Amino acid sequence: MHFQHRGFGIECSVEVVGLDYVGQAVISRLATDEEQGKAFLSGSLRPFPTPSQAIGYARFWAEMWCDEQQNQ
Repeated sequence: MHFQHRGFGIECSVEVVGLDYVGQAVISRLATDEEQGKAFLSGSLRPFPTPSQAIGYARFWAEMWCDEQQNQ
């Protein structure tokens, strides 16, 4: 699933780990005149019993990460 947040693109995915679903997020920022485009990978996040919960958490995590980058 693809989302936009504060100038970042967020691509969330889910993988099955045992009986749980684990979300991941790839966060990207388009290139500007000052910076090259960049991508960041969340790695595996915490497990959930449903795919929608895992995606929701991955999106939440990624949005918090983006907010922190804006505050730096």
